[in-house]
Amino acid sequence: MAIERRRARFDDLYRELAPQVIGYCRRRTDPEEAREVLAETFVIAWRKLEAIPVEAPLPWLLSTARKVMANRRRLQRADPVSIEPRAPDHASDVAASLDLQAAFRRLSAEDRDTIALVAWDGLNPADAAVVAGCTSGTFSVRLHRARKRLAALLDPVTTVGGER
Repeated sequence: MAIERRRARFDDLYRELAPQVIGYCRRRTDPEEAREVLAETFVIAWRKLEAIPVEAPLPWLLSTARKVMANRRRLQRADPVSIEPRAPDHASDVAASLDLQAAFRRLSAEDRDTIALVAWDGLNPADAAVVAGCTSGTFSVRLHRARKRLAALLDPVTTVGGER
């Protein structure tokens, strides 16, 4: 790939998808680390530009960001002096209802991440599966189950007499 075309493709990727990548990162870590993960993700994207699918680059970038965050966590566990407190989960900022916030927080981390990939990151299940590191079928089952668990948490509490 000629350097001009390479640079133009990278610039287009960054301009179009950096806001979604930083949003993905901010929901999982504090703002400063999110910016660092974004930078690291796009450094990797520059090095591996030819490997990024032209038709669907977002899942590749989010998967890379997920791996960068995992590597950073592993390094922090290896060096406990560098561990910094995390900012509160930003998912509550997105949820419109207090009931939804409470129910969403009661879900497991995997259920929350599964729903967020589709609802907030706008990925279809096949692309979300790439980010989650599983098959499309496995992700679809996870999504179905996570949605059922969220719906069950939102269901009105049964009263003592069995009425709703």
